[in-house]
Formats: sequence, C-alpha cells, structure tokens
Amino acid sequence: MLRLLIVTGLLLMAGGFGAAGFQYWQGQTGASQSVDDAMAGQSAAQTWLTSSSGGLVPRDDARAYLIQDRLVRERTVVVTRTAHLTDLLLDGEKLPDPAYFEVLADIRAPRLAETLCPLVTDVFAGNCQVNEARVVAGSVNPVQGTAQFTIELVFRPAPEGDPLPDLAAHVLHIREIALDLSQDPEASVTTEAALAAALRGSQTTCEEQGLIACRVLGVTLDWAQGQTAQAVLRVAGLAPLPDGMFPAPPLETPPPEG
Repeated sequence: MLRLLIVTGLLLMAGGFGAAGFQYWQGQTGASQSVDDAMAGQSAAQTWLTSSSGGLVPRDDARAYLIQDRLVRERTVVVTRTAHLTDLLLDGEKLPDPAYFEVLADIRAPRLAETLCPLVTDVFAGNCQVNEARVVAGSVNPVQGTAQFTIELVFRPAPEGDPLPDLAAHVLHIREIALDLSQDPEASVTTEAALAAALRGSQTTCEEQGLIACRVLGVTLDWAQGQTAQAVLRVAGLAPLPDGMFPAPPLETPPPEG
C-alpha cells in the first residue's frame, strides 16, 4: 500500500509539476547534442599544450583553453545555491506533501537556471547553455521549505581579435583564484547579483595575471541568502618557455595492422 501511495504521488507530481521540467529536458537534449557534435567535429589543429612543469597539459584543460569556437563540456560555470521551494511554483500552485518536496525540487530546478546564461553572455561569452540543473540529494529542509541546487552552464567565449602565439614556444599556466565578493553588498542578496559580480571579477583577475591570451576556463559560485558568496575562478594563459625547456608534441599511437 505504501509503495502504491508513493507511485501515485509521483504520478501526480509529474502531472502537476512536470511540464516545465519536460520542456527543459527536451531543450537539454538539443544542448547536449550540440556539445557532443562540437566535440566530434573538433578540427585537426594542435590539441596539446605544455604545462609550466614541462609535461603535457591534461586533455580536458587543453580542450577548454584551445577550443574557442564552440561549446565544450570542460568549460563551465557552476552555481550551487539555496532556494525556497515556493520559488519553483507556477502561479496558483501550492506545495505538495513534504514527502514529495525533493521530487518537486528536482523537476523544477531548471527554473532557477533561466536567468543565469544571459549574465554570462553579457560579460565574456558568445554563447551559453544550461547543461544541468538538479537538486542536491538530501538537501531539502521541510521546516524552512528550502533546498540546495547545483546548476552547470557551458559557454563559448566571445571571439578574440588577436591570434594565439606559437604554442610550441609557450607553456600554459592554470590558476585557481578565490574572488572576494564581500565588498559587493548586492552579492549576498540574489544569486544573479553574486554571479554577475564573480563574472566581472573574472575579467579583471584574468587581466592581472600577466599571462598571454589569458582565458577563463571556469567559475564556481556557492551562494546562500544573507551570507557572503564564495566564488573561485579558474583561468589559463601562456608564458614563454623557460630556459632549457624544449617541448615536443605527444607521440601518435600507430594505427592497428591490417
């Protein structure tokens, strides 16, 4: 009987709250395909880079830095935020029984992502898509009516005017930098304000690194209302080869015989 009640409740939730989620995941299918197609259509141009220690840069980092004309999964803006479940409701809707709060939160999580991509494109991206929006399992607080959510965006940087220098004559530096958002009073009021502040800070910070062709590889933001937002920026840029370093491209794996 309990299982029947749970299944019935989930069906009711799907009927009452599923429209927005269904439309979102339809859109997500197209977004994922566009990312996958971009990965499959990667050009035969150089896809390896030398790290500052003389080894090869991990493939995911090299892709995020080099592939600038399309979306790639390795280049992300990740937002973790707390939200009230009532913010997920449509006009005229009421919260379901607390047993179904997490179902509601997961179905409607994409609503929290709708305003974020425009912020990214306003600052440094030529394109942005929501890759994932989910409730954090076990994070629902039925007393406060809140839950924690994780939203992942993928973005394509805006076109650059200057070409890259000779990559074989440079090394790639990757740096993770904590951004101070405490001086922006709006950053503790809304997630959007905090993300906008972090994105603006990413541009300034990248310029201050003293690297050639500094590019943003990712931004992570942890936000809860009334608290100081925590943001970490991941950037990469080039520097000339240190004296005595002579990099070579990775050896190609020979094709199988026959």
